[in-house]
Amino acid sequence: MYDLRTYLATKDLPGGPVYIEEQFTAEYQLMNPQITDPSDDGPLKPGRAIGGLISLVLLVGTGVYLFLAW
Repeated sequence: MYDLRTYLATKDLPGGPVYIEEQFTAEYQLMNPQITDPSDDGPLKPGRAIGGLISLVLLVGTGVYLFLAW
């Protein structure tokens, strides 16, 4: 089964509509938690922690810059 909303949103594109199988949509995965990837449930790895910290610093820095530049 295909996601009808994706078809309706992309049916007028020059290359034709884009079909996304329903099992790959976020709603389907939220309703069926047994098919989600269990590897995200483990403890935080150092690389992800460092990446998250860098992202947080960049986000706060951008917010401060936009606040001060206004």
